[in-house]
Amino acid sequence: MSEKLIKIILIVTGLITMLPILQFFAPEWMLQQQALAVSDDVGRLFAQHWGLVVFCMGALLVYSATYSVARRPIVTANLIQKLGLVLLLLMNWSNPALQGLHIVAVFDAICVVLYAVYLFGSGKISDAKAD
Repeated sequence: MSEKLIKIILIVTGLITMLPILQFFAPEWMLQQQALAVSDDVGRLFAQHWGLVVFCMGALLVYSATYSVARRPIVTANLIQKLGLVLLLLMNWSNPALQGLHIVAVFDAICVVLYAVYLFGSGKISDAKAD
């Protein structure tokens, strides 16, 4: 994968991954948009925290687009996180309460494939010197 292409992929997927920051500030509204609901304060707190954590993961992807020394560990961490979520959602695909997360599963699965192609396809440690 070319250096230019991975930078574009990281910026685009990073910006999309950052969108759950809206859930940090407006959890009820964001959950409604995904046909999800949280019925208590603890669930709302975890939903807000999840939005903040995912925002940070997306921000790191954007950062890694321009700072190649940090790229491989950041992409690896995002691949693991997204793969874990995809697997959880696939195992619970027919759960009506999670129907609103199907689009997340598809997006994250695409990201996992792209990140794996980059990590395993480049096969060079010298990527860090590319910038």
